Amino acid sequence: MPIIHGRDMASAIESSVWKYVEAGILDGESCNAVAPAVAQLRQAKTSPAWQYSISKGEPIKFNECKDRRDGSSFHPLIMVEKICVRTQEEFPYQDWVTVLVLEYKDRDRECPRWHFDVGNIGQPGPRLHMQYGGHHHEDRSLDASFKVPRWAAFPLDTVLLLEIVAANFFEDRWKEILREDRTILKHVKTSEGLCFNPLMLRMQQYFSDPAKGRDLTFLRSCWNDHWI
Repeated sequence: MPIIHGRDMASAIESSVWKYVEAGILDGESCNAVAPAVAQLRQAKTSPAWQYSISKGEPIKFNECKDRRDGSSFHPLIMVEKICVRTQEEFPYQDWVTVLVLEYKDRDRECPRWHFDVGNIGQPGPRLHMQYGGHHHEDRSLDASFKVPRWAAFPLDTVLLLEIVAANFFEDRWKEILREDRTILKHVKTSEGLCFNPLMLRMQQYFSDPAKGRDLTFLRSCWNDHWI
């Protein structure tokens, strides 16, 4: 597991957000949205253990997108309920909930929501997972009530969610301006080490150990009560 210091993650988030603003992908207020997180991370200095949040009241906000089906307008939003890690450990995640919402302007539309999470003690499902949900502006009683399925997934942080949203919703600008930008590449690769290594190692162990391959499915090897 690569060790990542708090001040390095602060620089990664701050400079990444600024790059996406310059590219015309993020709303300029997103710089203010990440400022408390950047300050909190800088306080960690060279510590390999750090944490931060990005408020749902002031999220990272992408510029307006259009639904290809009906032309409805929406803004992708990124929030971090909490990321708390100890990057010096093989399994670094102490707490992790990152959220992507497509916030429609139409108050009658459901706003799709995905979140990336680490399973709590006793919670069914994969230890590292993604869930889908959604909410309604006007009538929260219509919100999706189901909590499953929980999909085994890499936990995505702010830097990786920025890349995914830009590539999917602003593909032309991403290809033209950001895809080969050396600063963006540097920060994405750092976050890939943080987010991909634990599940990747679990997959390698599963395929390289004949006993595991015979007695388990990969999903079972990732299940919360089996992950040691």
